[in-house]
Amino acid sequence: MSKYYFVFDVESIGLRGEAFAVAGGIYLDSGAVQSEFCFACPSTEAMGSDSDREWVKKNVPVLEETHRGTLAMSMAFSKVWSQAKAQYPGIVMAAECGYPVETRFLNECGNLLSFESPYPLHEIATFMEAAGMDPMATHKRKPSELPKHNPLADSRQSARLLFEALEKINK
Repeated sequence: MSKYYFVFDVESIGLRGEAFAVAGGIYLDSGAVQSEFCFACPSTEAMGSDSDREWVKKNVPVLEETHRGTLAMSMAFSKVWSQAKAQYPGIVMAAECGYPVETRFLNECGNLLSFESPYPLHEIATFMEAAGMDPMATHKRKPSELPKHNPLADSRQSARLLFEALEKINK
């Protein structure tokens, strides 16, 4: 029986700043895409330091604005997760290196909304390590996984790396 994974990525103002974009998808363990989402608000709406804002300007591609503020974006994410849990019982949430950015975002969702946080949150980097893959290496990207720091492209790469790691582990 196939297993479903909810893989997501967050872009924030620095490692400790507030999120301004979140994207991801629901993927079968075969890698097949069930659905994907990408939410973003203006980065100026997110809290963070000036030096971290400079890094964002230089490294994160311009994203289509889907929400006016961080709360509306968080609410949309919460809704997608709730719907995924209802539609795919047993779905597992995973992030490539969830601490500190993704875990901070999930914590903020939990504090602001009636958000049922995932438990456990799976670390793709841990699966990669167990499979003998270097989770800190720069991994080649497929065209659908570009540009870097676009949260949907990053989520797609993370999902692929997760399934490659699982395949190696399960051999």
